[in-house]
Amino acid sequence: MIGIIIGSVLGGLLIILLVALYFVYRFMYLSPKKGQNNEHRIEKSMNYQGTEEKLHKLIEEIRSLPYEDVWIKSKDKLKLHGYFYKNENSNEFVLMFNGYRGTARSNFAGSATDLIHMGKNVILCEQRAHGQSEGHSITFGRKEQYDVVSWINFVQEKWGKSVKITIAGISMGGATVLLASDKIDPEIKIIADCPYACEKDIILNTIKWMKLPKAAWYLAYLSALVYCHARLKDDALENVSRSKNKILIIHGTNDSIVPHEMSERVFLANKDHVRYEKFEGVEHGLSYMRDTERYRKIVKEFLNE
Repeated sequence: MIGIIIGSVLGGLLIILLVALYFVYRFMYLSPKKGQNNEHRIEKSMNYQGTEEKLHKLIEEIRSLPYEDVWIKSKDKLKLHGYFYKNENSNEFVLMFNGYRGTARSNFAGSATDLIHMGKNVILCEQRAHGQSEGHSITFGRKEQYDVVSWINFVQEKWGKSVKITIAGISMGGATVLLASDKIDPEIKIIADCPYACEKDIILNTIKWMKLPKAAWYLAYLSALVYCHARLKDDALENVSRSKNKILIIHGTNDSIVPHEMSERVFLANKDHVRYEKFEGVEHGLSYMRDTERYRKIVKEFLNE
């Protein structure tokens, strides 16, 4: 009788835990959410610092450019989508990866258009569970880093190993390309705009921002493990420290979502290969919007090195 009671109590507690973990999953990892794929969506938690009108114009500009839809299969068999802006006279490709619950054309409005006008082949790679790409779970770079490798393989298989490739990402996309840095050819360049260093760091920072107890990390970790089948254990500091790739990191010093100190630590992990450019007083992901000319100059110099 006691055994039945204990079993019932433990079973009830397990159900409560699984329900709690599911609510965490829906809040943090489930994607896309309602309205998420609207390219003109203004994120309420973001401080756009008066750049909204400029952003909308740049989104419409890139939406007007001709492109081809391209598709690949991820390592775990998801169908992933990209917008391909082709330049047949160039052997240079820039693969760009959007941020958390963002859209590729809005996240890279302006910067991608510049690259297209510079004569590069540009693929805006919609991350898993975003846009037209399959999947329903965001894993903060844990699985996404292998999607970066799949996109690189796609380009090299289709256009040859001799093409020049740069991978670029913003926010979660920036963390994703940094996490991939120890899995790719050393000739591939990397641009990371306002990245975080590891999954745990950014989740802990969000927990702090939401004024939740630090122990909430364990619920977030277990939720990813149970519902995303992902163990959030990666650290870009380790990956970058081993990397021979040329890396450019860009970060605004007023970033309230991903503190710029996270990029500072990545830079210090491999100063011989990492160039770090700070944009004073700039919020999350707005370096291009707030100082377009400097941003263009830095990226152009880096690509021409």
